[in-house]
Amino acid sequence: MAGVLSQAEIDALLNAIESDGIDSQPLEKDGSSQIREYDFRTANRFNKEHIRTLRIVYDNFARLFSTYLSGTLRAMCTAEVMSVEETKYAEFVNALPSPLILAVVRMPPMTGSVLLEISPDLSYAIISRLLGGKPDSESVSRGFTEIELVLMERIMRQFLPLFGESWEKVVGITTYLDRLENSPQFAQIVAMNETVAIISISVKIDDATGTFNICLPHLALEPINQQLTTKFLYQSNDNRELFPMHDDIKKRIERTPLDVSACFNETQTSVRDILNLQVGDVIPLNHSTSQPLTLRVGHLPKFKAEIGMKDRRYAAKVVEIIQKEDANDE
Repeated sequence: MAGVLSQAEIDALLNAIESDGIDSQPLEKDGSSQIREYDFRTANRFNKEHIRTLRIVYDNFARLFSTYLSGTLRAMCTAEVMSVEETKYAEFVNALPSPLILAVVRMPPMTGSVLLEISPDLSYAIISRLLGGKPDSESVSRGFTEIELVLMERIMRQFLPLFGESWEKVVGITTYLDRLENSPQFAQIVAMNETVAIISISVKIDDATGTFNICLPHLALEPINQQLTTKFLYQSNDNRELFPMHDDIKKRIERTPLDVSACFNETQTSVRDILNLQVGDVIPLNHSTSQPLTLRVGHLPKFKAEIGMKDRRYAAKVVEIIQKEDANDE
Protein backbone atom coordinates (compact mmCIF):
# COMPACT_ATOMS: atom_id res chain seq x y z
CA MET A 1 0.00 0.00 0.00
CA ALA A 2 1.53 3.32 -1.11
CA GLY A 3 -0.07 5.47 1.66
CA VAL A 4 1.36 3.51 4.60
CA LEU A 5 4.57 4.78 6.24
CA SER A 6 7.36 2.44 7.13
CA GLN A 7 8.61 2.13 10.72
CA ALA A 8 11.77 4.09 9.86
CA GLU A 9 9.71 6.99 8.48
CA ILE A 10 7.49 7.00 11.59
CA ASP A 11 10.55 7.12 13.87
CA ALA A 12 12.01 9.97 11.81
CA LEU A 13 8.79 12.01 12.14
CA LEU A 14 8.62 11.48 15.90
CA ASN A 15 12.23 12.58 16.29
CA ALA A 16 11.59 15.67 14.15
CA ILE A 17 8.55 16.63 16.24
CA GLU A 18 10.52 16.37 19.47
CA SER A 19 13.34 18.54 18.08
CA ASP A 20 11.05 20.94 16.17
CA GLY A 21 13.03 20.19 13.08
CA ILE A 22 10.27 19.24 10.68
CA ASP A 23 11.12 20.26 7.18
CA SER A 24 8.14 21.93 5.58
CA GLN A 25 9.62 21.67 2.10
CA PRO A 26 7.72 19.29 -0.16
CA LEU A 27 9.39 16.02 -0.93
CA GLU A 28 11.02 15.74 -4.30
CA LYS A 29 9.23 13.49 -6.68
CA ASP A 30 10.98 10.28 -7.41
CA GLY A 31 10.86 9.00 -10.93
CA SER A 32 9.96 5.52 -9.65
CA SER A 33 6.59 6.73 -8.26
CA GLN A 34 5.10 7.66 -11.56
CA ILE A 35 1.46 6.85 -12.20
CA ARG A 36 0.93 3.66 -14.13
CA GLU A 37 -2.10 2.62 -16.10
CA TYR A 38 -4.03 -0.29 -14.59
CA ASP A 39 -4.50 -3.29 -16.86
CA PHE A 40 -7.85 -4.90 -16.04
CA ARG A 41 -6.80 -8.04 -17.88
CA THR A 42 -4.33 -8.79 -15.08
CA ALA A 43 -7.03 -8.76 -12.38
CA ASN A 44 -7.61 -11.94 -10.42
CA ARG A 45 -10.50 -13.91 -11.91
CA PHE A 46 -10.60 -16.53 -9.14
CA ASN A 47 -11.32 -15.17 -5.67
CA LYS A 48 -10.32 -16.84 -2.42
CA GLU A 49 -13.64 -18.69 -2.14
CA HIS A 50 -13.16 -20.22 -5.58
CA ILE A 51 -9.62 -21.34 -4.77
CA ARG A 52 -10.71 -22.78 -1.44
CA THR A 53 -13.57 -24.74 -3.01
CA LEU A 54 -11.33 -26.09 -5.76
CA ARG A 55 -8.87 -27.19 -3.08
CA ILE A 56 -11.60 -29.12 -1.25
CA VAL A 57 -12.85 -30.74 -4.46
CA TYR A 58 -9.44 -31.88 -5.63
CA ASP A 59 -8.33 -33.01 -2.18
CA ASN A 60 -11.22 -35.43 -2.47
CA PHE A 61 -10.14 -36.36 -6.00
CA ALA A 62 -6.55 -37.00 -4.86
CA ARG A 63 -7.80 -39.40 -2.22
CA LEU A 64 -9.95 -41.29 -4.76
CA PHE A 65 -7.13 -41.24 -7.32
CA SER A 66 -4.61 -42.77 -4.92
CA THR A 67 -7.09 -45.54 -4.06
CA TYR A 68 -7.69 -46.23 -7.76
CA LEU A 69 -3.97 -46.39 -8.59
CA SER A 70 -3.24 -48.66 -5.62
CA GLY A 71 -5.90 -51.14 -6.75
CA THR A 72 -5.05 -50.98 -10.46
CA LEU A 73 -1.26 -51.09 -10.21
CA ARG A 74 -1.07 -53.33 -7.13
CA ALA A 75 1.42 -50.94 -5.57
CA MET A 76 1.57 -48.42 -2.75
CA CYS A 77 0.36 -45.14 -4.27
CA THR A 78 -0.25 -41.76 -2.70
CA ALA A 79 -1.60 -38.53 -4.18
CA GLU A 80 -1.64 -35.08 -2.58
CA VAL A 81 -2.68 -31.65 -3.82
CA MET A 82 0.40 -29.42 -3.78
CA SER A 83 -1.13 -26.13 -4.93
CA VAL A 84 -4.12 -24.42 -6.54
CA GLU A 85 -2.89 -21.35 -8.40
CA GLU A 86 -4.21 -18.81 -10.87
CA THR A 87 -2.09 -18.07 -13.91
CA LYS A 88 -2.20 -17.36 -17.61
CA TYR A 89 -2.64 -20.22 -20.04
CA ALA A 90 0.51 -19.13 -21.88
CA GLU A 91 2.59 -19.40 -18.69
CA PHE A 92 1.24 -22.88 -18.01
CA VAL A 93 1.95 -24.08 -21.55
CA ASN A 94 5.48 -22.63 -21.60
CA ALA A 95 6.34 -24.51 -18.40
CA LEU A 96 5.27 -27.91 -19.73
CA PRO A 97 8.02 -30.55 -20.11
CA SER A 98 8.66 -32.66 -23.19
CA PRO A 99 7.66 -35.35 -23.97
CA LEU A 100 4.33 -35.33 -22.19
CA ILE A 101 0.77 -36.61 -22.34
CA LEU A 102 -2.08 -34.11 -22.53
CA ALA A 103 -5.71 -35.18 -22.28
CA VAL A 104 -8.46 -32.90 -23.58
CA VAL A 105 -11.54 -33.59 -21.48
CA ARG A 106 -15.08 -32.24 -21.53
CA MET A 107 -16.91 -31.85 -18.20
CA PRO A 108 -20.46 -30.59 -18.75
CA PRO A 109 -22.06 -28.41 -17.38
CA MET A 110 -18.65 -26.71 -17.67
CA THR A 111 -18.22 -25.06 -21.05
CA GLY A 112 -15.37 -25.82 -23.40
CA SER A 113 -12.64 -28.26 -22.43
CA VAL A 114 -10.37 -29.01 -19.48
CA LEU A 115 -6.73 -30.02 -19.89
CA LEU A 116 -5.07 -32.83 -17.92
CA GLU A 117 -1.28 -33.08 -17.97
CA ILE A 118 0.57 -36.13 -16.68
CA SER A 119 4.30 -35.69 -16.26
CA PRO A 120 6.61 -38.09 -18.14
CA ASP A 121 7.97 -39.57 -14.90
CA LEU A 122 4.46 -40.45 -13.70
CA SER A 123 3.40 -41.76 -17.12
CA TYR A 124 6.40 -44.07 -17.42
CA ALA A 125 5.92 -45.30 -13.84
CA ILE A 126 2.29 -46.23 -14.56
CA ILE A 127 3.16 -47.90 -17.88
CA SER A 128 6.05 -49.84 -16.35
CA ARG A 129 3.84 -51.11 -13.55
CA LEU A 130 1.04 -52.11 -15.95
CA LEU A 131 3.50 -54.15 -18.03
CA GLY A 132 4.79 -56.01 -14.99
CA GLY A 133 7.89 -53.95 -14.32
CA LYS A 134 8.94 -51.84 -11.38
CA PRO A 135 8.39 -48.06 -11.42
CA ASP A 136 11.70 -46.31 -12.06
CA SER A 137 12.49 -43.09 -10.23
CA GLU A 138 14.92 -42.01 -12.96
CA SER A 139 13.60 -39.63 -15.62
CA VAL A 140 13.15 -40.84 -19.20
CA SER A 141 13.48 -38.48 -22.13
CA ARG A 142 12.29 -40.66 -25.01
CA GLY A 143 8.89 -40.30 -26.65
CA PHE A 144 5.84 -42.48 -26.12
CA THR A 145 5.09 -45.45 -28.36
CA GLU A 146 1.63 -46.20 -29.74
CA ILE A 147 1.16 -49.07 -27.28
CA GLU A 148 2.06 -46.83 -24.35
CA LEU A 149 -0.39 -44.17 -25.53
CA VAL A 150 -3.17 -46.77 -25.79
CA LEU A 151 -2.42 -47.95 -22.23
CA MET A 152 -2.50 -44.38 -20.88
CA GLU A 153 -5.76 -43.66 -22.71
CA ARG A 154 -7.31 -46.74 -21.14
CA ILE A 155 -6.14 -45.71 -17.68
CA MET A 156 -7.53 -42.19 -18.16
CA ARG A 157 -10.92 -43.45 -19.29
CA GLN A 158 -11.08 -45.55 -16.14
CA PHE A 159 -10.28 -42.80 -13.62
CA LEU A 160 -12.25 -39.98 -15.32
CA PRO A 161 -15.45 -40.91 -13.38
CA LEU A 162 -13.53 -40.00 -10.20
CA PHE A 163 -13.91 -36.35 -11.18
CA GLY A 164 -17.68 -36.74 -11.04
CA GLU A 165 -17.44 -38.24 -7.55
CA SER A 166 -15.17 -35.44 -6.30
CA TRP A 167 -17.46 -32.72 -7.73
CA GLU A 168 -20.78 -34.26 -6.64
CA LYS A 169 -21.04 -32.16 -3.45
CA VAL A 170 -20.74 -28.97 -5.52
CA VAL A 171 -22.37 -29.78 -8.86
CA GLY A 172 -23.09 -32.90 -10.85
CA ILE A 173 -20.71 -33.30 -13.80
CA THR A 174 -20.02 -35.95 -16.41
CA THR A 175 -16.62 -36.48 -18.03
CA TYR A 176 -15.71 -37.37 -21.60
CA LEU A 177 -12.24 -37.91 -23.00
CA ASP A 178 -11.94 -36.15 -26.37
CA ARG A 179 -8.36 -37.06 -27.31
CA LEU A 180 -4.75 -37.39 -26.21
CA GLU A 181 -2.01 -35.10 -27.49
CA ASN A 182 1.78 -35.01 -27.17
CA SER A 183 2.21 -31.32 -27.99
CA PRO A 184 0.58 -28.28 -26.35
CA GLN A 185 0.09 -26.60 -29.73
CA PHE A 186 -2.40 -29.31 -30.70
CA ALA A 187 -4.21 -29.11 -27.36
CA GLN A 188 -4.89 -25.38 -27.08
CA ILE A 189 -8.25 -25.16 -25.33
CA VAL A 190 -8.39 -21.36 -24.72
CA ALA A 191 -6.62 -18.18 -25.81
CA MET A 192 -3.03 -17.81 -24.62
CA ASN A 193 -3.88 -14.78 -22.42
CA GLU A 194 -6.86 -16.48 -20.80
CA THR A 195 -6.85 -16.95 -17.02
CA VAL A 196 -6.77 -20.54 -15.79
CA ALA A 197 -6.60 -22.33 -12.45
CA ILE A 198 -3.82 -24.93 -12.18
CA ILE A 199 -4.29 -27.75 -9.67
CA SER A 200 -0.98 -29.57 -9.13
CA ILE A 201 -1.15 -33.04 -7.59
CA SER A 202 1.95 -34.91 -6.47
CA VAL A 203 1.70 -38.67 -7.08
CA LYS A 204 4.05 -41.31 -5.68
CA ILE A 205 4.11 -44.92 -6.91
CA ASP A 206 6.52 -46.96 -4.80
CA ASP A 207 9.79 -45.01 -5.22
CA ALA A 208 8.77 -43.11 -8.38
CA THR A 209 7.21 -39.67 -8.13
CA GLY A 210 5.53 -37.41 -10.66
CA THR A 211 2.98 -34.63 -11.02
CA PHE A 212 -0.54 -34.56 -12.35
CA ASN A 213 -1.74 -31.08 -13.38
CA ILE A 214 -5.33 -30.06 -14.06
CA CYS A 215 -5.89 -26.87 -16.09
CA LEU A 216 -9.33 -25.32 -15.49
CA PRO A 217 -10.05 -22.25 -17.65
CA HIS A 218 -12.06 -19.50 -16.03
CA LEU A 219 -14.45 -19.54 -18.99
CA ALA A 220 -15.21 -23.22 -18.33
CA LEU A 221 -16.17 -22.51 -14.72
CA GLU A 222 -18.44 -19.53 -15.45
CA PRO A 223 -21.68 -21.62 -15.57
CA ILE A 224 -21.02 -22.91 -12.04
CA ASN A 225 -19.42 -19.82 -10.47
CA GLN A 226 -22.22 -19.46 -7.92
CA GLN A 227 -21.63 -23.00 -6.65
CA LEU A 228 -17.89 -22.42 -6.16
CA THR A 229 -18.23 -21.19 -2.59
CA THR A 230 -17.65 -23.10 0.61
CA LYS A 231 -20.84 -21.53 2.01
CA PHE A 232 -22.88 -23.13 -0.75
CA LEU A 233 -20.97 -26.38 -0.26
CA TYR A 234 -21.72 -26.63 3.46
CA GLN A 235 -25.33 -25.49 3.05
CA SER A 236 -25.94 -28.19 0.49
CA ASN A 237 -24.52 -30.75 2.91
CA ASP A 238 -26.66 -29.50 5.81
CA ASN A 239 -29.85 -29.65 3.79
CA ARG A 240 -29.32 -33.20 2.70
CA GLU A 241 -31.21 -36.02 4.40
CA LEU A 242 -29.39 -38.14 6.94
CA PHE A 243 -29.78 -41.19 4.73
CA PRO A 244 -30.06 -39.85 1.18
CA MET A 245 -29.10 -43.22 -0.36
CA HIS A 246 -31.62 -45.29 1.61
CA ASP A 247 -34.25 -45.49 -1.13
CA ASP A 248 -31.67 -45.95 -3.84
CA ILE A 249 -29.99 -48.81 -1.97
CA LYS A 250 -33.37 -50.42 -1.36
CA LYS A 251 -34.26 -50.26 -5.07
CA ARG A 252 -30.89 -51.72 -6.05
CA ILE A 253 -31.30 -54.60 -3.61
CA GLU A 254 -34.83 -55.29 -4.88
CA ARG A 255 -33.49 -55.63 -8.43
CA THR A 256 -30.62 -57.94 -7.44
CA PRO A 257 -30.95 -61.34 -9.21
CA LEU A 258 -30.92 -64.45 -7.02
CA ASP A 259 -30.75 -68.14 -7.87
CA VAL A 260 -33.91 -70.02 -6.81
CA SER A 261 -34.06 -73.83 -6.99
CA ALA A 262 -36.81 -76.34 -6.21
CA CYS A 263 -35.35 -79.38 -4.43
CA PHE A 264 -36.72 -82.86 -3.78
CA ASN A 265 -35.86 -84.71 -0.61
CA GLU A 266 -32.38 -86.17 -0.54
CA THR A 267 -31.85 -89.81 -1.50
CA GLN A 268 -28.88 -92.14 -1.21
CA THR A 269 -27.17 -94.36 -3.75
CA SER A 270 -23.77 -95.91 -4.22
CA VAL A 271 -20.86 -94.61 -6.23
CA ARG A 272 -21.08 -97.76 -8.40
CA ASP A 273 -24.68 -96.97 -9.32
CA ILE A 274 -23.73 -93.41 -10.19
CA LEU A 275 -20.89 -94.59 -12.42
CA ASN A 276 -23.17 -97.10 -14.19
CA LEU A 277 -26.01 -94.65 -14.87
CA GLN A 278 -27.16 -94.60 -18.50
CA VAL A 279 -29.65 -92.55 -20.45
CA GLY A 280 -33.14 -93.67 -19.47
CA ASP A 281 -32.24 -95.02 -16.02
CA VAL A 282 -34.56 -94.06 -13.15
CA ILE A 283 -33.50 -93.04 -9.63
CA PRO A 284 -36.20 -93.59 -6.99
CA LEU A 285 -36.61 -90.51 -4.81
CA ASN A 286 -37.58 -90.37 -1.16
CA HIS A 287 -40.41 -87.98 -1.94
CA SER A 288 -44.17 -88.24 -2.24
CA THR A 289 -45.95 -86.59 -5.18
CA SER A 290 -48.33 -84.88 -2.74
CA GLN A 291 -45.51 -83.52 -0.61
CA PRO A 292 -44.44 -79.89 -1.37
CA LEU A 293 -40.94 -79.17 -2.58
CA THR A 294 -38.41 -77.00 -0.80
CA LEU A 295 -37.55 -73.77 -2.59
CA ARG A 296 -34.02 -72.61 -1.87
CA VAL A 297 -32.85 -69.01 -2.40
CA GLY A 298 -29.16 -69.44 -2.92
CA HIS A 299 -28.35 -72.20 -0.42
CA LEU A 300 -31.01 -71.26 2.15
CA PRO A 301 -34.47 -72.92 2.28
CA LYS A 302 -37.09 -70.15 2.21
CA PHE A 303 -40.38 -71.58 0.87
CA LYS A 304 -42.46 -74.72 0.41
CA ALA A 305 -43.98 -75.07 -3.06
CA GLU A 306 -46.06 -77.39 -5.23
CA ILE A 307 -44.68 -78.40 -8.60
CA GLY A 308 -46.79 -77.88 -11.69
CA MET A 309 -46.93 -76.39 -15.19
CA LYS A 310 -47.47 -72.86 -16.46
CA ASP A 311 -47.23 -71.78 -20.10
CA ARG A 312 -45.80 -75.21 -20.97
CA ARG A 313 -42.97 -74.74 -18.49
CA TYR A 314 -42.35 -76.38 -15.14
CA ALA A 315 -43.35 -74.09 -12.29
CA ALA A 316 -43.47 -74.06 -8.49
CA LYS A 317 -46.35 -72.51 -6.55
CA VAL A 318 -45.43 -71.16 -3.11
CA VAL A 319 -47.71 -72.62 -0.43
CA GLU A 320 -45.71 -71.94 2.73
CA ILE A 321 -42.99 -69.58 3.97
CA ILE A 322 -40.23 -71.08 6.04
CA GLN A 323 -39.83 -68.66 8.92
CA LYS A 324 -36.82 -70.17 10.66
CA GLU A 325 -33.66 -71.39 8.99
CA ASP A 326 -32.28 -74.77 9.78
CA ALA A 327 -29.01 -74.47 11.71
CA ASN A 328 -27.39 -76.89 9.27
CA ASP A 329 -28.20 -74.60 6.32
CA GLU A 330 -26.74 -71.43 7.81
